Amino acid sequence: MFKTKISKVLGVVLTAAMVLSMFAVATPVAAANQDWSKVSLPGSGATGGYVVSAPGARFDNIGILEWNADKTAVYATAEYDGVASVFKSTDAGRTWKMLTIPTVTGNIIYDFVASSVNANELYFTDGREIFTSKDGGATWNNLSNVFTWAVANTWTTPPVSGTNLIVTLDIGYAGANKYVFAGTAQFGTVGTGNGVFMCQETAFGMPWSDLAIDTQRATPWAAGCSVWDVVVDPTDFAVRQGVMAVATAAGNTVITAKYFGNQWNQTATCDDTQVQMDNTTPITDVLHAELWLPSDFSSSLTSGKFQAWLAIQTLGGHGDVYLWYGSANSVTTPKTIDLNVRGIGTETEVTDIDGIGGVADAKLIIGGYDIAVDNIPMVLNSSDRLTFSANSKRPTGAESTWGLSVATVTVLAMADYNTSGKALAGTAGWDCGVSYTADFGKTWNTISMMRQLINSVENIAGSLFVVTNDFYHQSVWRIVNGVTERVFSSSLIGGPFNQLDVQVSPAGDAVFIADLNGVNIWRSLDNGQIFTKQISDIIAASGTDINSWFVSNANTILVGGSDVVYQTSTNGVLWFARPCVIGTITSFAVSTDGSVLVAAGSDSTISKSVDGGVTWSTATAPTTVTSSVPVVTFQNGSNSVVYLTGDSGHVYKYDFAATTPAWKELGTATPVTDFDWAATSAVVNGVGIFSGIASGGSVLYVLDTNAVADGLSRFTMVGTTSYAGSVATPGTAVGTKLIGIAAPGANMLYGIFGAELYVYTDKMAVPVANVQITKITTTSLTVTWDALNVDNSNIEVMYYVYITDAATGAKVAYMTTSAFTSDGTTVGTSFKINDLDVDTVYQVSVWAVDPVMSFVGTASVSTQPDRPDYTVNLMPTNGAINIPIKPVFAWDSVATAVSYDLILSTDPTFADATKVLATKSLTTNYWAYDGTLTNSTSYYWRVRINTANSTSEWFPAVFTTVKADAAPVEVNNPPAITLTVPQAETPVYIWLIVAVGAILTLAVIVLIVRTRRVV
Repeated sequence: MFKTKISKVLGVVLTAAMVLSMFAVATPVAAANQDWSKVSLPGSGATGGYVVSAPGARFDNIGILEWNADKTAVYATAEYDGVASVFKSTDAGRTWKMLTIPTVTGNIIYDFVASSVNANELYFTDGREIFTSKDGGATWNNLSNVFTWAVANTWTTPPVSGTNLIVTLDIGYAGANKYVFAGTAQFGTVGTGNGVFMCQETAFGMPWSDLAIDTQRATPWAAGCSVWDVVVDPTDFAVRQGVMAVATAAGNTVITAKYFGNQWNQTATCDDTQVQMDNTTPITDVLHAELWLPSDFSSSLTSGKFQAWLAIQTLGGHGDVYLWYGSANSVTTPKTIDLNVRGIGTETEVTDIDGIGGVADAKLIIGGYDIAVDNIPMVLNSSDRLTFSANSKRPTGAESTWGLSVATVTVLAMADYNTSGKALAGTAGWDCGVSYTADFGKTWNTISMMRQLINSVENIAGSLFVVTNDFYHQSVWRIVNGVTERVFSSSLIGGPFNQLDVQVSPAGDAVFIADLNGVNIWRSLDNGQIFTKQISDIIAASGTDINSWFVSNANTILVGGSDVVYQTSTNGVLWFARPCVIGTITSFAVSTDGSVLVAAGSDSTISKSVDGGVTWSTATAPTTVTSSVPVVTFQNGSNSVVYLTGDSGHVYKYDFAATTPAWKELGTATPVTDFDWAATSAVVNGVGIFSGIASGGSVLYVLDTNAVADGLSRFTMVGTTSYAGSVATPGTAVGTKLIGIAAPGANMLYGIFGAELYVYTDKMAVPVANVQITKITTTSLTVTWDALNVDNSNIEVMYYVYITDAATGAKVAYMTTSAFTSDGTTVGTSFKINDLDVDTVYQVSVWAVDPVMSFVGTASVSTQPDRPDYTVNLMPTNGAINIPIKPVFAWDSVATAVSYDLILSTDPTFADATKVLATKSLTTNYWAYDGTLTNSTSYYWRVRINTANSTSEWFPAVFTTVKADAAPVEVNNPPAITLTVPQAETPVYIWLIVAVGAILTLAVIVLIVRTRRVV
């Protein structure tokens, strides 16, 4: 049903309203990897979605939350900048748009309702006028004025505008006819001018009718009445014309109804039902009433579904939730039951009720306050429609400023509330806002329309909790997957506070909030939903305030003192003072595996503990860090290597596991031009330090308050060498806080700069990938690699390539072509190196060096040996003819060769494997074909050299065999061929004899032929 289910009045008299604070959802801007990107914290105004208040224009008195017909939009009434306003949300109340509405007389919107059939049709009243919109709130028109109509039509005892206030509206449909119902009341009394009035909106002139709730009954209410709620029958109004109302008259508050145009209180259809506190005491001091009807409501007396739930707020502590049965005889059958939502004798003023479901399965949610503590809002829920459970973490808010010094709560169930437990609540007064629950109202987080500013960001922790300051209030926000919710407010503390701080346990299983310079610590085991204060605070152990503190695990907390660490391993049940003689303790860190703790102190020394902080080692030697607040961290993945920074101290490394542990300052070498350097860190005043995950070494980040231009120093460490770079500060503000989230290949950093929060995603803590060598020649090669993907089109990554001789380690080439800048960097992903030595092994290294330095990608390669050419005494020579069909192949030996490859084929391209006659890998520089070739045929052969380093290019040649019937030809002596015979191989000697014998035999045959030739 679309009758307004939220507080319509939330106040008794018309008074000037205070400014309203509205919370807008905060969504981090997509992180610009390798560059700082601003995290969009909750904002105010149109562009900020009205999440928090704007300076000088605060929210107050959130009065009504209402769905439109198809539940695509939520509408809210509230005060903003002291003016009654209407807002619209299309994301379930996380951000809002302020609507332009007519001037609201008296600055209170008493009721706001949405059509049940038209998603864009809306109505609201300021108690005097009724306004309607047919376009979703973009434009508004006046409905016919009931007060003017009454006077013009000389009604008997007409209602008087400003005295009889319209406090309730509803809309009924009968075919094409549309009817608007209004109920009027006088706060604190009754009057004869009040009643239920009906306007036929679709009729000419929008005529009003007085439904005479006070006189059209068997026993008239002579003194008049006040009508607090009016509801049309949601299921069969078109047939039965049923109208129900909650009214105070004749010393009672009753639920009354009329059907078929008959008078009120008809026994045949539904007689009056008296509402009694504890089912005995009549209620006469109603301030607000809300009748909630289930989805399968039926006004048939025999249906078993003629029932509803009534929420009442009074002036005298008589409020509660009542179950109403629309039976036929109120004398014999009690038709309202006081459900005593918080127990008999504990009265609860209920300012609103909502729910989802039918008579038998509805789940209800109510908002209100305890009459004993009337300035604290509360929410209760019911799954059985009879008993209610209180919230364990309430919405923030306080007393309304509409002239009623009590807390008021309005609730709105989401469409799937009965299964998801999701609902909204609006509150009034100090620290009011729209809050959200996903557990049936047990815990609430504020999400929008907050009466709070964000003047500064104080601290950050985990992934991601943020502490902000409002001068008056401080808040802890949780940002998860782009959704921001306020999970803690200093207004919930209930006492004085100083400065809130937040930490998340290294395992992520607990969130803690501490009051710095105070003594209190709160813990949450459900990711910030519920925070519980420790049983005993630090004062039990020390009598001192919290200065530095550290969460080691879900139960172990350390607090720094002077030469002492206050430690609890029971979350504050027991605190102990543990000696740690390093001066005033300023910082703590825990190893990745949780086995080792370190503490840093003002003496510029550190101490470690391997038993959870119970005992601490003797202090190390001091560094040059002079700050009273040095900060320390472990190297990611290590339980022995730590890093320290602070004022005037640069950055230091210490390894407890070293043979002789000692401090080593990082980045002290002077840079030179050829990249053989470890640049100075330039850290002057380190205030934050974090060690991330890296592939190829380790990476360290240090935030420096003295470096405005380059506020984040980044150390890429490989072995004992550290390479320092920097990341420019966003804007002009210096950084004051740094935390990190370690992830393989994409460490994420959060930093506070001024009053803003920024995020930096480092995707370059990896080696340059897929370094390969192509196009290798005797004196050149081409290096290729995969571009580092930083997911940021605004970042142009630059690379550095250099080559060293593998045998000597000497650098022989780097960035020598015009494709690279003069300092040896390139934005490409390939690079050709020339002028190298023949047959030499080189080590190729590729780094990304801008915007920050990656880890090195490497490849090892050799240039090619010189290949054979036409001067190497080939046999057969290239192009030779009349070659015997059992040839011998030979060539000059190469001193560096370890083998030779030879291929013989009838295919000049050597591509057709079926035409290959022989493939040989030889350790000699000759080979005799062991088959018989075909006469008068061209054959192709090629040879190449294999050295210990590489392989030369192929050298091809071709020859043609002798004709089968050719006359003997004169054979000239071949050129001298140098044959190298390995001493250790017997076959070499044999083949030498064979070769010489073959030549001599051929010579003899030629001579015989020539001597017998006829002249």
